[in-house]
Amino acid sequence: MSSPIRTLNTLKGQESISKSFTILTPPQTDIFASPTHGYHFSAPILYTTLPLLSFTSSKATISVPFTFGLPNSPTAPNPTLKFDQGGIVFVLPEAGIEVEDMKKMKKEAHPRWIKAGIEVWEGKAWGSIVVREKWSDWSLFELSPPSPLGEYRLTLEMERMGDALMIYVLSEGKERRLVRKVPWVFLEEERRGVTEVLVGVYGARPDPFDEAKGKNLEIGVEGFEVWDGEGKKVV
Repeated sequence: MSSPIRTLNTLKGQESISKSFTILTPPQTDIFASPTHGYHFSAPILYTTLPLLSFTSSKATISVPFTFGLPNSPTAPNPTLKFDQGGIVFVLPEAGIEVEDMKKMKKEAHPRWIKAGIEVWEGKAWGSIVVREKWSDWSLFELSPPSPLGEYRLTLEMERMGDALMIYVLSEGKERRLVRKVPWVFLEEERRGVTEVLVGVYGARPDPFDEAKGKNLEIGVEGFEVWDGEGKKVV
């Protein structure tokens, strides 16, 4: 039986998960932990929960609008902004931390997490992976050019391999390319009381320079799936 889909930080009117859906993402939202910018867990997330050691894999195709730099186009009414992003997120709340606590912008309530997706940086869209063990450890990789519709699309898969969480990019031919290994996720000494994991999809529009003027970012999601160790589809 499939697990229920839950929501965190979502806007009123957010559609439920289907084969293809959109995450409505307001400005001033992020998942981030920084010694200079503090702790943020305000991004809208649609997720499911399962026992950490039951997790096998999750997958989704993410699309992020890219509306500046397009040839022969007028100024976009909602232009792409630096740090606009969307992807898959894997959250490890420690014992005693409730989901609602994570929004409090405090170190004690901020979980460890891994997010993988597409992020805009310096006028370009990139594949982006951020791992938060203490602070946010950010890495980028090149993407293919955007579609004629002005969006970037990327299919990502997270998979358990022993004690590690492996992150892959899937091509249209279903070939996988490893882009990150997070080696500590399932280690007994690193779990710190974690029993359940939140696996979901998210959108974020940090908008640090207040350029969005209240306009939402719309992150596209297709084929979101989560599988457990018994070969059952959780989502």
